[in-house]
Amino acid sequence: MTQIVNGDQRSVWRRLTEGATIVDFVGRRRRAFIASGLVLAVAVISLFAQGLNLGIDFKGGVVWEVPSAQLSTDQARTVLTGQGLDAGSAKIQTLSGAGEERLRIQVGDQPDSVRLAVRTALSEAAQVPADDVSVASVSSSWGRSITEKAVRALVVFFVILSLFIAWRFEWRMAVGAFAAIVHDIVVTVGLYSLLGFEVSPATVVAFLTILGYSLYDTIVVFDKIRDVTPRFSGARVA
Repeated sequence: MTQIVNGDQRSVWRRLTEGATIVDFVGRRRRAFIASGLVLAVAVISLFAQGLNLGIDFKGGVVWEVPSAQLSTDQARTVLTGQGLDAGSAKIQTLSGAGEERLRIQVGDQPDSVRLAVRTALSEAAQVPADDVSVASVSSSWGRSITEKAVRALVVFFVILSLFIAWRFEWRMAVGAFAAIVHDIVVTVGLYSLLGFEVSPATVVAFLTILGYSLYDTIVVFDKIRDVTPRFSGARVA
């Protein structure tokens, strides 16, 4: 495939690798704004409409993991119902690894007696020793506390970041940097909401990584603009 631009018949790949491709990003900015706005709108609507699928570390609950060779998802729900739990709201996943498959069953926070009773019932249904059924629990108050602290830390970070950029560069750049970071994070989090992916501590680390790359890219661009502005401040555009 070749693209002829001003008589240049080099392939698109060769033009890209040799830095000979010119893309009029400024001239096409309206298309980019429209596309970005649509994606952002879908992300925000999804976040308000269905929210995030928070993992046990944020909303609390109990998780049992049991070998699934002799236990199906329907049987696991029957066990939960037999112990007086709402099987319809339980989250059941099949995990593969280490040469075996396991069922991961997650429900809301439960007292110790219920956790042990469900563990025993699952071991009997799966025909495995009770020690092969693992149990992990996080209180709802602890998960709520972690979520609130994370939100506060993020707000403080954005405020300090905006003040620093406004002091180091100028306030308009601070506004642009803030908008770019919010855009990238909202789109990413909105994608998780739209697809129903579970948000875990590892997911939060990934979000922060995206935030860091977005911030780094923005600062590099602003620093370059500050360096070249004095050279062109007195130039006139024909």
